[in-house]
Amino acid sequence: MCTASSECALRNACVAGRCQPDKPTVKPAVDNARRIVLRPIDVGYVRSGAGAAHGALPTVFVLGHEGGKLFLRFAASLPRASNVVEAYVVLHRATVVDDDPAPISIHATRITESWEGGSISWALQPRNAETRLPSTTVEPAGGALVRVDVRELVRHWPRHDPSDHGIAILAENETRTGTTFALTADGAERALVDHGSPGVSRSSLVSTSTPDVEPYLELYVR
Repeated sequence: MCTASSECALRNACVAGRCQPDKPTVKPAVDNARRIVLRPIDVGYVRSGAGAAHGALPTVFVLGHEGGKLFLRFAASLPRASNVVEAYVVLHRATVVDDDPAPISIHATRITESWEGGSISWALQPRNAETRLPSTTVEPAGGALVRVDVRELVRHWPRHDPSDHGIAILAENETRTGTTFALTADGAERALVDHGSPGVSRSSLVSTSTPDVEPYLELYVR
């Protein structure tokens, strides 16, 4: 996984979040694939000891501290014949917050229970199932964008499994403060931090949010 070619080995380039051989005779994994960017239709965030936010919208969220989990639901109409070449949940780091100088590893899981972002809490959060997806290491000095591999989850969506209710992002380890990510444009631009707002209603998202700040789903489909 990568965010820039400088993070890859010699004679490799960063293409769609993966280090690929930078040779004219080798085609990238996403060559000739159609790129699709989807914004979430519902978002939720919980952490240990916090209650439901009842629709309040935090500008940032933290992973790798107090069990923080991000819940995302997308409306993706993919034909059964779709070939999902790559799929990532893309997170934007909130650089205005001073995080602990220690890396965390994050990965995605499959949400298997219905939920609403404005009403979930630590005690009332939807169940999720581990599916052995790849982990992404978030370094303190890493890039602003963090990609989490969700291909194995998304490629099953055309089957319309009724027990599939979205994607959860969580950390595998914890640090003193965790790593802070932006949920809105305000979270990326101002140090306006509200860790006490665990639930998010998608209808509350402000108009200043953009796909490059708010978490989004990036698909490469053939």
